[in-house]
Amino acid sequence: MTLKCNTDGSWLKKTESGGAGWVLRDHQGALVWAGVRKLPVVRSVIEAEAEAIRWTIQTLAGFGYKKVTVETDSLVLTRMLNGEEEVWPVLESIMQDISRSLVVNADYEVVYFHMSDNKLTYRIAKETSTFTVLYL
Repeated sequence: MTLKCNTDGSWLKKTESGGAGWVLRDHQGALVWAGVRKLPVVRSVIEAEAEAIRWTIQTLAGFGYKKVTVETDSLVLTRMLNGEEEVWPVLESIMQDISRSLVVNADYEVVYFHMSDNKLTYRIAKETSTFTVLYL
């Protein structure tokens, strides 16, 4: 059974910090896990999005999940990962980490998912960028 994970990143230009969030659901849409994380230093929204994807894959693989579809609202990052667009130099190290993780976890994939369908993850990523500690 493939799990679905929505992921998103946010960026605050004023502080050059951001947040990352993901929500993992089963095949019926029931919540399995969720994660939020402050990104203390990021230079752009696309870097925050890439960091969110990297952290999501590494975390879920670490939890032992074998088949995951990671959904992002970044069409540019999806195209870079699929070899349809050249990787931007500023993102090379992050994208290499993501690509390696996808090779090691062969049943993981990253797909584009429209932002309007990703509101919950967007909200938690945005809110995470404004605080340092989260108690759940």
